[in-house]
Amino acid sequence: MDNLLERIITLVEKGTIEQRCAALLVLAALKVDNAAVVKLVGTLLDNPNPVLKDYALRYFEAVQSSKNIAQLLKMLNDPDKEMQERAIRSLISSGQSAVQPLLQGIGESARPWQLNAARVLSTVRGKAAMKGLLQLLADGTDDGNRVICDLMTPALREMDAKEQDSFYDEVETFAAKLDVKQQRPAVVSAMRLLGQLGRPQARRWLFKFVGAEHHPAVRAHALVGLLRCLRDQDIRKDEYAKLFPLLEETEFNEVTRLTLDLLDAHELPDDSRALLSKLMQSAHSDVQKFALRKMGDVGTPATVRTLVEQLGDPDYRKRDVAASSLRKIPEARTALLKELIACEDASKAWSIAELLPAFEGKWRQDILDSLWKRLQKAIDDEDRIQTAFLHVLRKADAEFAYTQLAGHGAKLVKAKKYKEAVGFLMPLKDFPEFKPENKFHLASAQLRLHAHTVASHKNHPAVELLTDLYRNSAYPVFDTLKKDKSLAPDDLFALGFSLVERAGQERGLGIDLLEHVAEKFPRNKIGKNAKNKLKLAVSRQS
Repeated sequence: MDNLLERIITLVEKGTIEQRCAALLVLAALKVDNAAVVKLVGTLLDNPNPVLKDYALRYFEAVQSSKNIAQLLKMLNDPDKEMQERAIRSLISSGQSAVQPLLQGIGESARPWQLNAARVLSTVRGKAAMKGLLQLLADGTDDGNRVICDLMTPALREMDAKEQDSFYDEVETFAAKLDVKQQRPAVVSAMRLLGQLGRPQARRWLFKFVGAEHHPAVRAHALVGLLRCLRDQDIRKDEYAKLFPLLEETEFNEVTRLTLDLLDAHELPDDSRALLSKLMQSAHSDVQKFALRKMGDVGTPATVRTLVEQLGDPDYRKRDVAASSLRKIPEARTALLKELIACEDASKAWSIAELLPAFEGKWRQDILDSLWKRLQKAIDDEDRIQTAFLHVLRKADAEFAYTQLAGHGAKLVKAKKYKEAVGFLMPLKDFPEFKPENKFHLASAQLRLHAHTVASHKNHPAVELLTDLYRNSAYPVFDTLKKDKSLAPDDLFALGFSLVERAGQERGLGIDLLEHVAEKFPRNKIGKNAKNKLKLAVSRQS
């Protein structure tokens, strides 16, 4: 056997390419593992012939031995990426025995070799491997350290609590020795690792780097780390004192955004009202919205006034934030009602109108009366703010709102102020019950406003309302129209003409109206026209 092995080794050394490859396959199949063979095959890894290198690497892949590790390490820097990948897989298969050789080679190797070593160490894991990765981070670059931290993330997630505690101690010790000016990439990496570990005790070190004197990347990563480390923790008073000035900086950037995220996730101290008022003067809308959000937690009369003012802001996002904060303050209802009654801005009035139903409370009669006066004036002025007052009154006391609108509309019809009457009677259509007499008042006002168009406009609103009354109620439509002295014969004729052209029950109402005009004014032109129209209608029906 020894003689045969020597002959195979001789072929590896001196044979043709084909013989050497075959010999390497035999050595791999026999799993020959001795120092002389390993050294010999290792020399082939440096051979310029790619085929020989391939078969040499196959031998090391087949013979998993600690003796092979030194030979595989040099492949981590091979020009051929595929050869690198195969060497990495083989080293990973070697487990913990690969860790120490890798650590010994880190200091003198090029960065690509180090990154491949990091892939092995982060997969093999273990205390020594993780400590070695920290060593790699100490002198690394931004891009390289980012890759190494990403490689370490799965390992951190799979650690149990005891392993994480141990590694936290290592990272904390590592971080404490770093010089932020000379080793910024390493400081940022330490922040990333501390954030992933999420230990609240990291807060003290992280808070050192949030100030404006540090590089923006360092500040941002410190804040990200704090977001994770303080997830279920209270922020201390001295820590708030370090965070609040970040919101007052001139430029809105990643630091500002992260500070807002951190403060948004925590309750502010009780004495922060003055600060929130100050933040409302910020040039950055996101800072203003943060202040508005937090004002809902403070709930003082001053903050309520500020929030109510913001309901009229042109930016709908600020209006929405202010409304959300006001919902948290039950006492805000009084201020909102007072503001609504005095409000002249339709957009702001609508914001208040939509907000008020969220509050519990009785509606005093003096408040209802004040809202009615505002609604009455808005309808008279044809001001679009009327929809806000109507919305509030309907929600507060629908019966009161209906009665006021119907009563005032009826008075205006009686006073022959038809245009004004329509403004008060039209909203009644949106109430659950539109009473027949009020429906008639509205139809009557519309008829008088546009009587000359009734005969030529099949979808005239007055015709539609009277048709609905005639079909679906017991209201005496014909008798009421006949007795209405304010309707001229021409008005009745035009309405009858329009209705008789229809095919439904309302055609009967049209015939009754035409007959009434023909009988009452037999010698006038309008009476004759009504009589002729009746003849045509009867002949068409037959």
